[in-house]
Amino acid sequence: MKKFFYPESIAVFGVSEAQSNLARVIVENLVRFGFRGNIYPVGTSRGLVAGMHIMANLDEVAATPDLAVVLVPARYAPQTLEACGKKGIRNVVLESGGFSELSGDREALEAEVLSIARQNGMRIIGPNCFGVVNLEAGVVLPFFIIDPEYMKEGSASLISQSGGVFYDTCMLCSVENVGLRKLVSIGNKLMTNENDILEYVLEDEGTSVVGLYLESFSDGRRFMDLAASSDKPIVVLKANRSPSSGEIARFHTTALAGDDDVADAAMRQAGVLRVDSFQEMVDCFKVFSLPVLKGRRLALISRSGGHGVMSADAARRYGFEFARLSDGFFEGIARKKLNVIAATNPLDIGDVYDLGEYGSILETALQEKEVDGVVFVVTYSSESDGGKVRDFVRFASRIAPVYDKPLALCVVTNRAEWFGVKEASDLPVFTDVDQAMRALEWSLRHYEAKGRERSVPPGPSGPSRAQAGRERVRRFLDPDECFSLLSRCELPVAESAPAGGRDEVLARAEALGYPLALKSGEGKMLHKSEAGGVFLDIRDRGDLLRALEAMDARRYIVQKMVPQGREVIIGGRLDNEFGPVVVCGLGGVYVEILADRSIRVAPVDDAEARGMIEDLKGASILKGARGGKPADIKALTDVIVGVSNLLAGNPDIVNLDINPVIVYDEGEGCVIIDAKIEMLDR
Repeated sequence: MKKFFYPESIAVFGVSEAQSNLARVIVENLVRFGFRGNIYPVGTSRGLVAGMHIMANLDEVAATPDLAVVLVPARYAPQTLEACGKKGIRNVVLESGGFSELSGDREALEAEVLSIARQNGMRIIGPNCFGVVNLEAGVVLPFFIIDPEYMKEGSASLISQSGGVFYDTCMLCSVENVGLRKLVSIGNKLMTNENDILEYVLEDEGTSVVGLYLESFSDGRRFMDLAASSDKPIVVLKANRSPSSGEIARFHTTALAGDDDVADAAMRQAGVLRVDSFQEMVDCFKVFSLPVLKGRRLALISRSGGHGVMSADAARRYGFEFARLSDGFFEGIARKKLNVIAATNPLDIGDVYDLGEYGSILETALQEKEVDGVVFVVTYSSESDGGKVRDFVRFASRIAPVYDKPLALCVVTNRAEWFGVKEASDLPVFTDVDQAMRALEWSLRHYEAKGRERSVPPGPSGPSRAQAGRERVRRFLDPDECFSLLSRCELPVAESAPAGGRDEVLARAEALGYPLALKSGEGKMLHKSEAGGVFLDIRDRGDLLRALEAMDARRYIVQKMVPQGREVIIGGRLDNEFGPVVVCGLGGVYVEILADRSIRVAPVDDAEARGMIEDLKGASILKGARGGKPADIKALTDVIVGVSNLLAGNPDIVNLDINPVIVYDEGEGCVIIDAKIEMLDR
């Protein structure tokens, strides 16, 4: 992997003298950014590019280049790779498009490329990508023109599945004066996926934060393992949020845990921060160039009263508190005869007209022991205050790192002046206080996640199981099979018995004793109560006969009635990217309407299962809200853990609903009264 980022020589295929030639841009970018190794332009016609002769082939070069960058029409990619293999090149960035991203009939061409690469021991990034950027080594391989003046070297690394997002994020970082480290456009992920690059950049000492734009996870569990094992913040912009609609009508669990819901839960489980836009990702890059926020207590200082009020609202919205500033803090301001509207936090310094004093106010706030971080909002007119604000920003850039606390500078001014302020500052500058507060909240979330044990369940990845599942027939277990399987896993199942015809139902009823429930024995039925597939509280033989006449099913379940309690749903499914997942939520007939659920990648331990319960909006109901008795959380935890182990240990389970689980008061346990399971047929 190292030679993709630190090659000593690079061959670029597809180069010509034509101004419109894109491979030519790659050569010029390498020269523009000061790549110190040898560059070998290769093309079908002779000529000069950036003062270098274009070669017809690599036979003209004695040495073997460390890296090849290929930007030729897709149909010529196989023969180009054959030439690279013959020369002994083992690392290739295939930037050409025209493969599987266009249509299915291009998959054969992609397969041919893969075969050639494997035969020659090559590693390919791409195809259909913008390649690699490593500013430290002057390796800049995109085929769009990049001006070194507008790409600042820093510590944020980026992995993008989309070339367009790669480009847009680079440009936005340039506008925001955010420094970049290593960037990779992975394209179609033919041989090298996001996990391969992530593993490398997480080990890079110069990378402090990693951002990823993804439309799919190649191996969700490996991603979780890499993320959870690293202390570096990982920020993901995950697109392609559409639900797995094919399963929604058949299982509550799938309706409650669509593909994107699972991805979201898995990222939280591994301590990954998920964002929703380029701007949010860049804001994360900005805040993680600061010391991490280690608490919720902020000092908020504003030059404008109105901005101070809005900033206070934003702080509360993101869960922050205002630190108690010491008497010494305000006494120090008073000794300098500085006018302050009120000796409070948030602090309005609108009447402090000498901008030269802002630095001392800031440093005193950073020195406060009760302060975890500082937000400083400056509004000004460029004509009178521009130079003084830039001086303050330079001072802040020097002193803020000394105190190991984040300083979020928010500057509100005109466009031209704002760019000048950013150029003057080594600290990130925010233009909107809501962005600054949100970024600090991400910093705190990362700190809190790093401080607790992050759960990475063992087990095979989603893609391997899901692929196997697509190739096999599925079947629904009958209810009695479901209960039998759950019982073998030592899960608390209500006393019940299967029955065929009328006589067998009556015999089972006599054996179990009244009161009873009579249920349809059909495995595919989702809403049994709405479909007339459930009769409850059957008190005697007469009630039972009337229920049998009304239901008229081929198979039945006769079940002992259980006392009422709190209804919970526990279930799971096989996710395409993360494998088996377990779901817990408030149950009953309104389960999909309420949509109160929590999700984890399975299996989970007791602590993670309790966390699932805590995540529910209705957790207070289970804890005994409004003077009610608390539920048996321990028993519910045991069921969640048991179900997660069943899912993780049984690769044939595709979908599972246990709805409801009746949870009784603390110490009285819980019981499963209905279940539905879809499995792969052996």
